[in-house]
Amino acid sequence: MLKTNSDPVEKNKITSSLGDFKLEKRRLPKLPWLFFMDIVGLLVAISLVIWQIGDAFAQSPVRVFVMLLIVFGFNTRVFLGHMKSIETLLNKTRLILLLAPTIAAISTVTVQALSRSYYSGMALIIFVSFWTIWLFIARKIYYHNSRALNMLLISPANFKSEFDSVENLNLSVKLEPPKDFREWDVAVIDPSEQYSKDWLQWLSHADMYGVRTISAPLVIETLTSRIPLDMLHGRWAFEILRGDSSYRIAKRLLDVVVTVLASPFILLLSAIVAIIIKLDDGGPVLFWQERIGLNGKPFQIVKFRTMRTDAEENGAAFASENDSRTTKIGPFMRKFRIDEVPQFWNVLKGEMSIIGPRPEQREFAAQFAEEIPLYNLRHNVRPGITGWAQTVYGYASDSDETREKLCHDFYYVKHFSLELDIRVVYH
Repeated sequence: MLKTNSDPVEKNKITSSLGDFKLEKRRLPKLPWLFFMDIVGLLVAISLVIWQIGDAFAQSPVRVFVMLLIVFGFNTRVFLGHMKSIETLLNKTRLILLLAPTIAAISTVTVQALSRSYYSGMALIIFVSFWTIWLFIARKIYYHNSRALNMLLISPANFKSEFDSVENLNLSVKLEPPKDFREWDVAVIDPSEQYSKDWLQWLSHADMYGVRTISAPLVIETLTSRIPLDMLHGRWAFEILRGDSSYRIAKRLLDVVVTVLASPFILLLSAIVAIIIKLDDGGPVLFWQERIGLNGKPFQIVKFRTMRTDAEENGAAFASENDSRTTKIGPFMRKFRIDEVPQFWNVLKGEMSIIGPRPEQREFAAQFAEEIPLYNLRHNVRPGITGWAQTVYGYASDSDETREKLCHDFYYVKHFSLELDIRVVYH
C-alpha cells in the first residue's frame, strides 16, 4: 500500500512498503490455470492406464496421488496467493509446482511397493511418461502466455541511465500523470523525490487499480541482480547487518559435508594436476597469497600455480582472462577453475565457503575501502571458491571492472540465501 510521510516538510515524498518485494519483467497468467492443467493431465494419464490394462490401475495409490497433488496445489495457492510479486511467483511456482507432483509420484510408488499391490510394468511406464511430458508442456504454455510487464518511470533524472542498460524492458517515462490507470502494472518512483499533488493523487488512485508502487533502486537491483555502488546507503547497510544466522550455520555445515564427501575426487585430481605442473616448468605446485576474509581477517589462500614464479615481482596486479604472465597450462586451468581446487582446504579450515564473494588481496581491499564507504560490509560473509559475481561477470582485469564485480558481490551479500546459492550452482 502506498504511504506518504506525515512530516510537513517531507509531505510530497513517497515510499513503498513492500517488504521483500521482487520483480520480474513479465506478468504470468493466474496460477489456478496451471493447477487445472495438471489435474487434467493426471486424469488423462489414469485413463490411459485403465485403457491399457483394462482395470483400475493401483486404485489406492492413485487416490493417494490425487490427494497429495490437491494438498500440495492448495498449499501452493495459499502460500503464493497473497503475493503480487512477479519474480517470487515465477521462482516459487517453478520450484513448488514441479516439486509437488514429484513428491506425489514418489509417494505413490512407495505406497504401492509397501502394499505390494498388483501393477503392470507397461502401465507404469505409460503413466510416468505421459505425466512427465504433460507437466513439461503445460509449463511451457504457461510461461509462453506471459506478457511484458508495463512499467511507468516517474522523474527519471537520477535513474534513466541504469534502466537503459536493462534489455527487453517495457518501460515508459512520463513527466505528467497519464489518464489511464489500467495500462500500467508498476509505477517506479524515486523515494527521495518530492512529487506534485497531481502525481500523489494519480499514484493513490493507481494503487486501487492494482498498480504497484516501487522504488527505482529496488527495481534496478532486482532486474540487474546487482547493486550500483552509488545506490549504497545507510538503510541498505542495516539490512545487511541483520543477516540470517540460521542459514550461516547451515551453510557452514553443508560446506564441510560436501568437502569431505568430495575429498577422494579432490585428492585424485590434485595429484594429477601436481604432476602436470611439475612437468610443465618444474616450479612450485601450490601458490599461497594473503587475502581478506570473513570480518576483515587476513588468511592465506592456496591455489594451484598458474603463473610464472616471477609474475608479481613488481607488486600485486589484476589477473585478466588472457594474462601474459600465465604458464603454458595456466589458461586451461583457470578456464575450468581447476586452480581453485586446493581452496577446499581453506573451506575445511573455516576461512572460506564453497560459494561466496571472491576474497581480495589486501592492497586492493584497502583501496576500495577508501573509495567505497560501505565496502567492508562485503566481508560480512565468508569468501568463496566461486560466487555470484564470478559466475555472472567473470574475470576483472582492471579497477573499473572490479568495481562492476563489486556491484554483484553486494547483491549476493544482501540476498545471502540458499536460493541464491542454488542460482550460482545452476549458472
